[in-house]
Amino acid sequence: MKNHETKQIREILESEPKPTWIHPDSTNDIWFVPRTGVTIDLNAPASSVHYAKIDFSYNFFDNSKGTDAKWTLFLTDLKSSAIALIESSVSKRPNSLAALTRTTFEIMDHVMEDRKNNNLPERILTLSDITINHIKDFLSAHDLIGLGINVSNLDAELGLTPRNRENILKAISTYKIPTITKKILIQQLKNQNAAAGEREFFSACKLGDCENLSVSTLENKGHQFSYLHKTKEHQAHKFEVGQHEITDAVSNASKSFTEKNQTPLMPTPIAFEYIANAIVFHRDYAPQLINYINSLETYYAENILPVYAKSTIKSNVDKFRRQAYEAIPIPPEIAHLNIKTFGRCSSARGSYTDHSILREHISTDELIGFYATTTRILIHTFTACRLLSASLLDADCLTLSKLDGLWDIKLNIPKSSDSNELEIIKRPIPQIIWNFISKYIDFMQCHHPNMKTIWPSESGKDTNRSKVTNRRLLDQYTDWIELPRIAEDRWYARPHQFRRFFAAFFLYLNSDCEIEPLRWMMGHIEPSITLYYGDISTQPEWESETLEFLKEFLSGHIDKEVIVDDTLKASFTSESIHVKLGDPALLSEHIRELSQHRQIKLKILNDKQIYIYAGK
Repeated sequence: MKNHETKQIREILESEPKPTWIHPDSTNDIWFVPRTGVTIDLNAPASSVHYAKIDFSYNFFDNSKGTDAKWTLFLTDLKSSAIALIESSVSKRPNSLAALTRTTFEIMDHVMEDRKNNNLPERILTLSDITINHIKDFLSAHDLIGLGINVSNLDAELGLTPRNRENILKAISTYKIPTITKKILIQQLKNQNAAAGEREFFSACKLGDCENLSVSTLENKGHQFSYLHKTKEHQAHKFEVGQHEITDAVSNASKSFTEKNQTPLMPTPIAFEYIANAIVFHRDYAPQLINYINSLETYYAENILPVYAKSTIKSNVDKFRRQAYEAIPIPPEIAHLNIKTFGRCSSARGSYTDHSILREHISTDELIGFYATTTRILIHTFTACRLLSASLLDADCLTLSKLDGLWDIKLNIPKSSDSNELEIIKRPIPQIIWNFISKYIDFMQCHHPNMKTIWPSESGKDTNRSKVTNRRLLDQYTDWIELPRIAEDRWYARPHQFRRFFAAFFLYLNSDCEIEPLRWMMGHIEPSITLYYGDISTQPEWESETLEFLKEFLSGHIDKEVIVDDTLKASFTSESIHVKLGDPALLSEHIRELSQHRQIKLKILNDKQIYIYAGK
């Protein structure tokens, strides 16, 4: 095809009205679509956190880009399929088109590479050139073990070498593997050591013991090929691979793959350390920290901003913030946190070797980051919500139920369909946690009045903190609170582990309980998924460690003598009057028997004894 012909097609595509769910500032190279739903807010710029970016400028192995003229026919059909997918309601989340776009570019890249390897002449390629054999070969290229690749050995070989693309490509330069496999390896090796360099200790939580990708990776690729098949009537050069062929190809390729790794289950003492420290941060530190930061900002607004020109302030921002820091005393309640910088830390702190430095010198920006991190921990712990649900929380996420008086949080979860649609649900949380979250939101709204979610970036650019930033903050927080070590290592948690812990701990404490309450709380469609989350059969040591922890916890916190009201002694004629709470089951049995006839009340005396009394 001549260049002027492809240019005409491109101009026609760009001149057509875009669907209402594509932001008007989108271009031929990039679409901006809502992160949730299909509604465009014209008051929010395309670059804001409200929108996801779908980039069509894919880099092919021959160094061409997806938006080059040679790919116009292919790109036109890909975009037509993407639009049809949403307009026909097969999918109701434009954000999900990113996966379709990426997979389609990857398979086309694979087709072109295959043609070159077989010495076939170059020509314009379209969706109609993709065959079932290409798909089978593409899926096989994800089988690292089958290709003789040992990720652990590569990881050890790289050692402390920076995990950038150039260094990884150099390490695998002798491997005769497809381009898609190289891209997978680059991502795998980046992930292996993405955060380890700044941690104070090695991680006790092994996230990637499995060498191969999981079956779900192949299944996701298969779903995208199915979408191309479902929308073929909207393609000029049709994707001719059938649905049954795709299903069989995925099924056959997945036989050498493993099931998706189960989320690591946090040891109970570790989970309680995270939760307890998060509560302490909100209860003891946050009120004083908020007042202190407000005082610093008031001083800055009154004594710096009106006095100096913007250019002077910009070039001397560290100096002026230091002036405010020295003028405002640190509240004694948080003096031990070693706050030594107002705003963002500069080079004055010295070399950042690992996160332990935060215990000696921390900034207000970093503590605001910890405020967000501890809020996330509490939300994941008390709602068992998904990472996506937590990430989408906005300033109106808290509500008080008018029907039952419960303190609720509103969450976005996937609907029980294959439309990629989200629905809003409510889940009850303890009032004290509700209050903690409410105060956090008030603080963030004050500093970021235009925030789209409750996780705004401190950069002030109307964006959310990225997933990478949130992970780093959680690692920093873990070292900052000096989470107890396991042997020589430390457990560096990830948000989804709190969801898994919720399920496992719930079932451990309620072994005779029906699965339905937990399934409802976690927002699962099938009870089998809930049981999978709560399964501890493969980790018998977790159950024994949890039992020991609870026994020690009870002994250390409520091992108090029980005194029974004289008027109730008759009810205990066959039982011992004094009961140690080290045996909570026995105490529960006594109280349960009494509660059948009387209203039971308990009172702690002098923090040493529990007085049980009852009324008729």
